[in-house]
Amino acid sequence: MSMKDWRVLVDRDGGAVDIGKVSETNESHARCAALWRYGVSEDELAVGEVRPRGARIYPDEDFEVLPMA
Repeated sequence: MSMKDWRVLVDRDGGAVDIGKVSETNESHARCAALWRYGVSEDELAVGEVRPRGARIYPDEDFEVLPMA
């Protein structure tokens, strides 16, 4: 299988916010890669390691990956 680029979109403030991209072979792998690269844990937020609502996937947000043309 060949690698594809996937756009990472987070559902935020009533719309989709583009936070970046990942490269993977399929959608489920792209979702895993997006969480690994952009995901934030509750623990990281609790100790103040991450600034609020940046280019990240926060625990209370839904996200999707879409193949790039």
